[in-house]
Amino acid sequence: MSRLPLPKYQDLSPEARTLYDQLAAKRGRIDGMYQTLLSHPALLEKVSALGSYLRFGETALPPEARELAILACARRMGAGYEWVKHSGPASQAGIPESVREALRTGREPEGLGPGLRAVLDAAGCALARRSIPAGIQDEVVRAYGVEGVVELVVLCGFYAMIAGVIFAFDVPLPEGARDPFAAQDDKDEPATGGESA
Repeated sequence: MSRLPLPKYQDLSPEARTLYDQLAAKRGRIDGMYQTLLSHPALLEKVSALGSYLRFGETALPPEARELAILACARRMGAGYEWVKHSGPASQAGIPESVREALRTGREPEGLGPGLRAVLDAAGCALARRSIPAGIQDEVVRAYGVEGVVELVVLCGFYAMIAGVIFAFDVPLPEGARDPFAAQDDKDEPATGGESA
């Protein structure tokens, strides 16, 4: 297991405490990848600035497109931590349970409009490090503009980076959560460690 020792709030430098307080005010709490990155406050400041912009800023992607792309990233990478953290926001953004469940179980979701379907297809290309076919890119641009397609690709890269940190340092799922990608017969077992980033 390669978990980093997590810094305690009282041991943080004054600058790191200020950053922690700002992040906690914005996000409600600090855990997972952000808590791990407190070991490098200057880096955390940069990473959290991009993450905050992508999640909470005035972006071209509306919440339903953003959260659908994040769930697609989580599923593609087997990143249970990301799935757990974004399943609720996806529901709040209007992504139906049937779509979320299809993604979670690796099936093609049905009933998506052309823009959201193109978001899934473009995210798949970005995560596979393939060029986005012109027709898919055009559909994302029609739905969300050129800025939207650029944000989508950066969003996928950002969540791939988060998954990398979570897997590398074996960040556990949030307390009480279960690995959403575990086999059905494993659902009664609590999830552990980096297997469920």
